[in-house]
Amino acid sequence: MIMKNKSLQSGFSLIELMVSLSLFIIVVLAAVSSLYAVNNAARKVESMRNVLDNLNFAMESMSRNIRTGYDISCSSDLTNPNCTVSVGSGSEAISFWSTLGLIDSENIQYRLSNGAIEKEISGKKVNITSPEIIIKNLRFFVEGANPTNTTDGKQPSVTIFVEGVAQAGTDNLVPFAIQTLVSQRRVE
Repeated sequence: MIMKNKSLQSGFSLIELMVSLSLFIIVVLAAVSSLYAVNNAARKVESMRNVLDNLNFAMESMSRNIRTGYDISCSSDLTNPNCTVSVGSGSEAISFWSTLGLIDSENIQYRLSNGAIEKEISGKKVNITSPEIIIKNLRFFVEGANPTNTTDGKQPSVTIFVEGVAQAGTDNLVPFAIQTLVSQRRVE
């Protein structure tokens, strides 16, 4: 009779326990690796967003300065009201005057310098794009900025075209092309 009671008390064998534990470990490892991949992708997206926010800030800064500036000209041809500056060597630039909220006007120039957009204010140069942004092409299309004809009634405008690569991390390169049209507020 005692033997009969032992056979009624059944449980998990050691092999069943090891198989279930192995399956549980496989499921947990798959979940952790998925979580790690999602976290890694989120970091890349955050990094790319920061880089593109910097590019957006640079474009907004250029647009604001050009919009409130006057006497826009291309450095290659100061008298042509309609000119194109394909910036590349660092010598070509778009140039204009701006008060920048100050009493005296200052000359501002934008050019491409070593893959970055460079802003020059009265001889002081500073890059306005971060090192993660590599500018390959910067063009300004200037229309209606004839400094000798101020009575033509045309609102001067500048189309800015920026093309390059944004780098987020070591292996994530994203090409971009941005274009914006800026018209001056003041008619001279």
